[in-house]
Parts: sequence; C-alpha cells; structure tokens
Amino acid sequence: MLAEFPLRLVPGLAGRLAFYWRSQHWSAERLERHVDERLRLLIRRAARQVPYYRELFRQIGFDPESFRGRRDLPLIPLLDKETLRQRSMEFLADDIGRLDPVWERTSGSTGTPLRLLLSAECRVNDAAATLRSYAWAGFFPGRKVFTLRWYMRDWLFCATMAGRSLNADSMKLTRETARVLWAEINRLKPEVFHGQPFPLLMLATFAREAGLAYHCPSRVITFGESMPPSLRTRLSEAYGGAQVFDFYGMTENAALITQCRHGSLHALDDYACHEFVDERGAPVEQGRGEIVGTGYYNHAMPLIRYRTRDFATLSRERERCRCGSPFRVVQGIEGRMEDFVLTPDGRSINLFEEPIEVGTGIVASQYVQDAPDHLYVNILPGPDFAPATLGAVEEKLRQQVGPGMRLEFRVVDQLERRSATSAKIPFLISRIGNTIYRQDEV
Repeated sequence: MLAEFPLRLVPGLAGRLAFYWRSQHWSAERLERHVDERLRLLIRRAARQVPYYRELFRQIGFDPESFRGRRDLPLIPLLDKETLRQRSMEFLADDIGRLDPVWERTSGSTGTPLRLLLSAECRVNDAAATLRSYAWAGFFPGRKVFTLRWYMRDWLFCATMAGRSLNADSMKLTRETARVLWAEINRLKPEVFHGQPFPLLMLATFAREAGLAYHCPSRVITFGESMPPSLRTRLSEAYGGAQVFDFYGMTENAALITQCRHGSLHALDDYACHEFVDERGAPVEQGRGEIVGTGYYNHAMPLIRYRTRDFATLSRERERCRCGSPFRVVQGIEGRMEDFVLTPDGRSINLFEEPIEVGTGIVASQYVQDAPDHLYVNILPGPDFAPATLGAVEEKLRQQVGPGMRLEFRVVDQLERRSATSAKIPFLISRIGNTIYRQDEV
C-alpha cells in the first residue's frame, strides 16, 4: 500500500508512526491540548508565511497571537473549494522551498478540479496516520495485500514489496481481465483486499458469473466512495463474510475518518481538526453536518476550516468507543455515491477525475451516460473558463472510455440530480440503469 511512498521520507516515518501509536491511547483532555497546540502553531505560521491568510486576518481584524485554539476557530471564515481553486497561488507559503513540497491534483467528491502543494511533513504524517488506521483493520507492512484502484498505467497488474503486494488497475477491469487477476490473486492468497468498493464488488461478480473459484480475504479496506449499509453487506458477502473497514481521507489532508477494530468510525483529531457544521456554518453537535477540516501539517499550503462538501452523522452523545481511543465517534459519512459507466468495450468504470483536471476554469463537472455509446460531460464554468482546454479533457477522457464512446461537452448553469426528489448532485450519473446503490440511498 506504500509502494509509491518516497524512500527519502521513510526515515521520518517511524517517528511519526510511534507518535500516532501513542496518541490513540491519550485521554480526551490530552487530545484537546494537542488540538489547541497544533492549531495555534498553524494559525500563527499561516499569518506570517501565507499571503491569503495575512490578507484575510487583516481584513477581519483577527489577531493570530491571541488565538487560543478550537474555541476561537469560528472567528476564521470557512474556506470553500471555489476560493481555493481561484486563488490557489495565494495559499502557498513564502518559504515553500525548504518544505520539500510536491504538486498533487484532485477533483474530490464534487468534480471541482484542484491543484495542491503538499509538504514532506504533511506526506509523512498522512502515511503514518494511514498505517495506524490500516493496523486497526488488521493490515501491517509485510502482510500479503491486493489493491484494486485507479492507476492509469500501461500494466493490468504489478507486484511490489518482494511479491507480497499485488496492485491492479481498476480502469482495465473487464470480464476477461478479471480471469487474469483471479489467477494471480489465487496464487498469492492475500489476507487483505484494499480498494474502491465498486471495482472490488465487480471483481467478485465477474468471478461468480464465470463460475471461478476465488480466494476471499479476511478483511477488506475501502476508500474513495461512500459505504452505505447495503453496499457493505454485499461486499462482505461477496468475499465470504470478510470484515469491511471504511477509510475516509482526502488529497487535501484536511480530514481523516476511519474505522477501528470494533467497527466504529472515528474522526482522528490528532491528525487534523474536525468540525461539523450546518448549512449556515453553525456548529452541529448531533445529527447531520458538513465535515470541515483543518490539517495540521501542510505548512506549504495550509487549509484552515476547509469545507469538504461531504457530510457526517453524529450521535446524540459523545460516547466512548470500546476501542478506548479518545477520538469522536461518527455514525456515518455521506461522501461520493456514484453510478458507473459501461463502456462499449465492456468495462465498468466509476471513478475518473483526471480528465477534468487538465481543463482550465472548471468550477465543477459531472458525467452523465444516457446511452450505451454516449457520455456527456456537464461543465460549470468559472470566470477563467477556457473552452479551448476541453480538447485536452476529451483526449484524456478518450483514453479511459475508449474509441467507441461518443463524447459531448455541455456548459451549464447548474449540474443535474438523479431525480427531481433527490437532494444530491453526483459526479457521475447513469441514465441507463448502471448503479450499485439502492434507490433510497441515492
């Protein structure tokens, strides 16, 4: 799972992993002190080094030196994705040269393309916190693992970690390639499967349809899509009753919510500060609220009070989980819940953000398949929208859906909903019935 982690950052990984192993045993009071300490450091540094926050704090009359911690966070306005997209260069720290940063891209759960600069410290902390979460799910480095995700490489699969890790490209998954993959998986017999729920479910479905005997792991770790109860049940049943663990993270490194060994979702406040707000931005203590995150460690491009546009459900009381950790329990997460595109060459795909990321001035986007050989892309333009860049988008998209799919781009004022009664605006809609969710879940 860490096959692509830079070797030069490995020496710092052990220390941070030791920190996260200790912090899961803290008291609630110790965790609160840590949150306040990290927030004070972040806010004061952002005021000194980051042009966007220098100007924002000046405009609102905010004194970072008097900032106390979480109780003062509401004094700072929420940050939305469109502000970050339009003014991204203003979020770069003056001293980024010494932070060993790298550029990353994401469209998240909304189709809003973003470019992000991540510091080395941020990447090390993300890897360490992720490893702890995977350990809760029963995975440790060196254990056999199969990963099915979007790689967009020349290969269908490759082996890493001395052959103990098998990685496969979900974009190349068909009934025919599934046979090849199952031959490799059955040979390795990984204890853990890791990937997006939809491709993992399709992989098992293809095996059953073909009458293939296939290896079932003891644990499945999922990411990238929401996990409603029906999908969790189907995924577990498809893999012989395997325990399914959900992992909610983001390229922005602003939030991390993962499952412990007892099945509870926890907001990991030793990694980032999590808030939950209503549509007016007011704090939510129970019920449904938008996840707002503040990452502690990306000093190259800090995001303070970042609106994820994903939602969580909080319990009435702050109950303590049986695992003993001090982290808040989250009952459920509403993130990405997509249909899938069936390509003319027989592939089922449901996650392709990269094409949109090469366009300029796209506020948000949405894929809609309305015929077996027709896919249109709704484009919500910003003031800097450059229609000429849609050619590059189409070229990237064509690589993924193949030559047999007719493509169309539509510049729109608003994106579509699945139905007139649906409140959600998905990134991908199938009008020809390709969905893995129950109607009441979408």
